[in-house]
Amino acid sequence: MSRKNELKPVKEKIKRTGVKLCFVALYLLFFAFSLLINGCSSLPSTVPVTVPESLNVTDRFKEMVAKQSECHCCIDARAVVSFKSIWDSGTISGYLQAMAPSFMKFVGVNPFGMPLVILVTDGDTFRYVTIPEKKGYEGGVSGATFTKYAPEGFLPEHGFYWIIGRLYPGIITISDVSKDEEGKGYWFNLDYGHGAKSLVLFDENQGILLRHIVVNEQEEKILDISYGSYQPGPCPIPGEIIVSSLVHGSTLTMKMSDWLPEPAFSKQDFYYEIPAGFERVTVK
Repeated sequence: MSRKNELKPVKEKIKRTGVKLCFVALYLLFFAFSLLINGCSSLPSTVPVTVPESLNVTDRFKEMVAKQSECHCCIDARAVVSFKSIWDSGTISGYLQAMAPSFMKFVGVNPFGMPLVILVTDGDTFRYVTIPEKKGYEGGVSGATFTKYAPEGFLPEHGFYWIIGRLYPGIITISDVSKDEEGKGYWFNLDYGHGAKSLVLFDENQGILLRHIVVNEQEEKILDISYGSYQPGPCPIPGEIIVSSLVHGSTLTMKMSDWLPEPAFSKQDFYYEIPAGFERVTVK
């Protein structure tokens, strides 16, 4: 069961400026505001752990990763996306559907439940349609625009995993384990072997990730994502995702709710044809 045809009214106020902001936010979700993200902020403060403690928490971490690989492939939920900075802000409500490894569809609606924006992507290409403007944008995520703005370490072909608080499949090397200075959990230094390195904050009691920081070769932050309000169950899903920039306190927040149990999708569900009569714009 899915919400393919469900567009119920929502009460959240939608600012017009938020429509385009949230398109950017959802299309690239984590890199669109990368111009605001730089390496000026320090990494989290940690304290060393003993060898037995490190081995014990590493086993728990590996158990979490193994469970994640067995979790359901798809999500279908209501979503509210907000962006706030000193320059602008906006909020749009709608429905988010996603399927591993990189398929995503977001339908943003107005307070009467009518579609305002439709975004679909398969990790290779995207289409974004704005109904009020009668305009459709389409292009590839490997194009010059994406390459210009995407931070190192962000892999669009694994976009599904970023929005559900999981680590994408592949060989991961754990290079270090330390304890969060504030007692929030344990930090794992991860190396995927292709230039992508991450610091992830692991809550060993709940078996979830609380934060994911991507760093460059200079050990500087280039992406900082926090996960919270997890839904209980064998495969917890975060109800809130916050992408924080390091300039002027800009934040991107996505809140999800009303998940449908084990939705099933196909690739065709993430295809949307730009309506006839709409202006078509190619993003290179």
